[in-house]
Amino acid sequence: MIILSLIIIFGYALLIASFIRGWISLPEYKVTDVRKGPRVTIIAPCKNELKHLSNLLGAIKDQTYREFELILIDDGSTDGSWEFASQFASGFPELKQIRNEGTGKKNAIKTAVLKSENELIVTLDADCIPPSGWLNAIVQFYQEKTSDLIICPVNMNSDGSFFQEFQQFEFVSLIASGAGAAAINMPILCNGANLAFRREVWLRNMDRLHFEVPGGDDIFLLQSVKKRKGIIRFLKSREATVITQSSDSLKSFINQRRRWASKKSAYADWQLTLTALVIFMACFIILFNLFIAVMHPQYLLLACVLFLFKLLTDISMFHVVGEFFGLKRVVVNAFLFSLIYPFYIVFTALISLFNHKKGW
Repeated sequence: MIILSLIIIFGYALLIASFIRGWISLPEYKVTDVRKGPRVTIIAPCKNELKHLSNLLGAIKDQTYREFELILIDDGSTDGSWEFASQFASGFPELKQIRNEGTGKKNAIKTAVLKSENELIVTLDADCIPPSGWLNAIVQFYQEKTSDLIICPVNMNSDGSFFQEFQQFEFVSLIASGAGAAAINMPILCNGANLAFRREVWLRNMDRLHFEVPGGDDIFLLQSVKKRKGIIRFLKSREATVITQSSDSLKSFINQRRRWASKKSAYADWQLTLTALVIFMACFIILFNLFIAVMHPQYLLLACVLFLFKLLTDISMFHVVGEFFGLKRVVVNAFLFSLIYPFYIVFTALISLFNHKKGW
């Protein structure tokens, strides 16, 4: 048991170290002044996002790069989102509103892609806020770096409370890991909240997007492009970073993570599966040794050693990416994060498994 535990935690450290190495190897992209480029279609699926639409539409209207159209796809909103956007459109000629011709976010994106005619498409969640130079950064990177899929940064807002700090650190760990993995030619994660791709690439991979499975519009696209040897890059730029909203309740946070985890069985990429397994096993082995230490106290020291080794690994990750994402109190929050994370990961895995079996 001791040797197995050490092998698992060492494997975790090697995995995270490879992501850190990938992140460091990525130079931060420097954006120049606004210049002429291709016309872009921004796709923003919307379902009951009235409280976020004003910020979203205002931020896109203020973009320094002006060669774009914004397609807002309504997916059956009942909170007045459609009506608000209609009023906003009177002073925003680039805004087009359409109804989802199917149901769900994936079909909303499909509806918009098929109606668009521009070469470059950027998807953006309706609860995100991009900076004014966001689109300019993406277009310049696209012009300079031949790409089929561009993974763009997403950060999460935080009011400084423990709950939101935990969400931000957990979210940053996913985004940074995805960036580092892409940099070492093993792209495994992306986020449709800020994702750019060529329209022709999406159409060519449409048959592999699994429209029968709710969600996963981003990961299925990444996996298909990866399988077909497409060029996938991460755009490491603060100007290209959008801010998404944290969950306002523990229930909504857990439900969201449960939905993410429940789709893992549909993902076919062995590198993603291996990464998820290594992270789960690192968390599980710490808790397992804590559990058996109740009956065999000598395992308590082993559990503490495993935790310390994982903590140092996590602190290294957050220290390296912390400045880019504006993380605060990195050491303290990383310690608190590492205390909770094993319980959170094992719990989420178990409820996603239960959810899958029950067919929720």
